[in-house]
Amino acid sequence: MTQNRMNLKGLLSLMAAALICTFCCSKRQNADTSAASGKYGGWQTFSHQNVRIVYPPGHPLEADIPEMAARYVVSIERNCRFFEMPVPVETLVVMYYSGFGQGPELTGRQYPFAFGDTIHFWLPSFLGPTLMQYLLPKWQNIEPKYPFLKHGLIALLDYSGQNYHSMTQRYLNEGNLIHLAALAADTAVSSDTERYQSAEAASFVDFVATYFGIKGLEILYRARAPFESAVQGIFMMPVDSLEKLWLGFVNDVAPKDTATTGSDSRSGSESAGGG
Repeated sequence: MTQNRMNLKGLLSLMAAALICTFCCSKRQNADTSAASGKYGGWQTFSHQNVRIVYPPGHPLEADIPEMAARYVVSIERNCRFFEMPVPVETLVVMYYSGFGQGPELTGRQYPFAFGDTIHFWLPSFLGPTLMQYLLPKWQNIEPKYPFLKHGLIALLDYSGQNYHSMTQRYLNEGNLIHLAALAADTAVSSDTERYQSAEAASFVDFVATYFGIKGLEILYRARAPFESAVQGIFMMPVDSLEKLWLGFVNDVAPKDTATTGSDSRSGSESAGGG
């Protein structure tokens, strides 16, 4: 009997704790929702399939929003084919600010970004980087040990039209190539602020996905060993041999005039550049 009373007491304590947690979480959610509705009060919505674009009244590009929503749908499907993953069933919400003044003012962030299933987007920017920020955690729910892989994937599918194999070939020809071992250790690579390290990184991840398959890229993305050890263990070759293989691939697929732009001049699996 005493044991039963103790079990009942413990059960009641757990139930009370659960009720308190539910009440607190509910209040927090309501407060957040209230704050959001205040900040974005009066904003309008356009929905297309599983994409919802939320924008302020009088947005200067309001007439283009239906086309923008359709581009998101097509781009999500295309990127998911690259990753060989299902298209997310959740609704993607795009907060479409009127420009680089309103975006940073309301978000406190310098560059467009994705958080969960919401993209905060403003011009000037390409559609692809924030879309990749949204999709990458759905492909692999970890941060890679080697940041250049993440930033390379964001650049690879940025839909800017730039050919990152061509840029890599040009860096090599000019003697400015960042070698693979150094690129893997580079903590300054940033798909928001530069297209030097991240351009090479885009070329490299496209090479890996083309040559070893998306599974090979996934294994490298999830690796936790030192880069040299990971490369040797996954690809059965040292880093310098993998680099030679990559640069040979670049030489094969890059346009011979090493132009840095093109409407869709990409090569490889989905190829290094957005278009």
